[in-house]
Amino acid sequence: MKTGRSPSSPPLPIKRKNLEASVLRRLLVPPLSSPLALPLSSCPVLPRVTPTRIARAPQPQGSPPQAERLQALRRPPHCGGMAEVAATGQLIGFAVATLLAAIFLAALLGRRRRRRRAPSPGKPAPVDGCGVADGDGCDGDGRTDVIIVGAGVAGSALAYTLGKDGRRVHVIERDLTEPDRIVGELLQPGGYLKLIELGLEDCVEEIDAQRVLGYALFKDGKNTKLSYPLEKFHSDVAGRSFHNGRFIQRMRQKAASLPNVQLEQGTVTSLLEEDGTVKGVQYKTKSGEELKAYAPLTIVCDGCFSNLRRALCSPKVDVPSCFVGLVLENCQLPHANHGHVVLANPSPILFYPISSTEVRCLVDVPGQKVPSIASGEMAKYLKTVVAPQIPPELYDSFIAAIDKGSIRTMPNRSMPAAPHPTPGALLMGDAFNMRHPLTGGGMTVALSDIVVLRNLLKPLRNLHDASALCKYLESFYTLRKPVASTINTLAGALYKVFSASPDQARNEMRQACFDYLSLGGVFSNGPIALLSGLNPRPLSLVAHFFAVAIYGVGRLMLPLPSPKRMWIGARLISSACGIIFPIIKAEGVRQMFFPATVPAYYRAPRPME
Repeated sequence: MKTGRSPSSPPLPIKRKNLEASVLRRLLVPPLSSPLALPLSSCPVLPRVTPTRIARAPQPQGSPPQAERLQALRRPPHCGGMAEVAATGQLIGFAVATLLAAIFLAALLGRRRRRRRAPSPGKPAPVDGCGVADGDGCDGDGRTDVIIVGAGVAGSALAYTLGKDGRRVHVIERDLTEPDRIVGELLQPGGYLKLIELGLEDCVEEIDAQRVLGYALFKDGKNTKLSYPLEKFHSDVAGRSFHNGRFIQRMRQKAASLPNVQLEQGTVTSLLEEDGTVKGVQYKTKSGEELKAYAPLTIVCDGCFSNLRRALCSPKVDVPSCFVGLVLENCQLPHANHGHVVLANPSPILFYPISSTEVRCLVDVPGQKVPSIASGEMAKYLKTVVAPQIPPELYDSFIAAIDKGSIRTMPNRSMPAAPHPTPGALLMGDAFNMRHPLTGGGMTVALSDIVVLRNLLKPLRNLHDASALCKYLESFYTLRKPVASTINTLAGALYKVFSASPDQARNEMRQACFDYLSLGGVFSNGPIALLSGLNPRPLSLVAHFFAVAIYGVGRLMLPLPSPKRMWIGARLISSACGIIFPIIKAEGVRQMFFPATVPAYYRAPRPME
């Protein structure tokens, strides 16, 4: 039978015994050239085993090596098998020993590398004279994805939001005790909707927060009530007012409940930069130890007194006035569950509930200097200038709060957003953008910014490409504009309109605004929807603002126009332009009204992936 095999390996009949013999021949008999083939004399004497006779087909005479190979097949199988097994065992032992040594060496080198990157909390490794925070390697490859500087409203909400999305967050806050502030106590309905979107709505529970359903305006003995347009929303949607410290502590507790969020008390002294890229922060712990923390992205949210913003933006801080804060106890507001705005002379006075038994009073004092509290000048000013202008229902409680002596002051700051896009870092909250607190829109802007940033970061698997991430996040500054610029512009414009002025045209504008809002219907619902953050549309804001100005001119022309009234009307329009246009210019006309024309508006996360 002809086959394709070479003559040196003759075929055997396919039978079970033949197959067994073939397997034995291949496994137990090495070639003569192999070092495993031992001389026959070196094998121990074993009992003779009668080999199984295998029928072979006729084959040609092979070469001498082939003949010897066939002769070796007739040797006792135990002799060749023992030699083969012994030699094979030596090779296997050598291979296993080599493999174990390689594994041990790799583990040892990996352990040393991890020690250099993530030192133990008790003994941080020195880096340029400072320790490295636990889990933060010098190259940003540690256990931290994002460092957040500050744990106020913006920092705490951002930490929870990013932590819930799976990011490893390290929050460094100067003081983790409950804050005691006189601002940041009123959350508009638009801000409450953002709170729900972030899953933080339960933070206004168990702190005696009060529902706010609108505003009441008071001027010259008259008043009008302006309710939020909440008909299309769930019954739970409304504004909330509360103690700022209680709200922040609830937010911090919510953030700290996530296993991948670390809150630490410390003071950040500087940003760590390398070749123009922010790699992390240097900070001093509560015990005074200097440490460095590294992460691919550092977000600065350290508030209106930020000492880090100068490296990330061009701050143009304006202080138009100061708030003088009091707490009125056990009194009832004329309109329950409403904020109260008194258009007093020289500037507005605010009242709103912060608990079931307390009402916050904020008296605006123009300028950066206020009467001295220690000398008694402040108490005298409040009693003689302010008290006669407040609603009679609040007079006695107001005087009692002054006599109690717990008077606080706070400068009102305004700062348009002017960022310097910096790889590895981002500004948010009051460190980034501020407006006059008259409208209570600061927390709404901050929470809206967090929603925008969360949506931008969510598709990204990692944040390590700092330059690409920086370019991608330039869209953040454009996407935030509709909400932020509307609330910022309204706050600045309303403060100037509501403040008294020696200019007759400005006073006419003030009276026109009060009368316009008193008309009700679309004339009040439109502006109050803008103020509440429920309809953040810049064009709607401009339309209503100039509608107020035209309404004021119309009042002057009735019943009969005169040259003097026409001149005042012209100055009123000029005054309106002088109020709103500088604010719009600072916010950015293109980003505010035409964001779709900004190239960064269309950037998508695909290149980052």
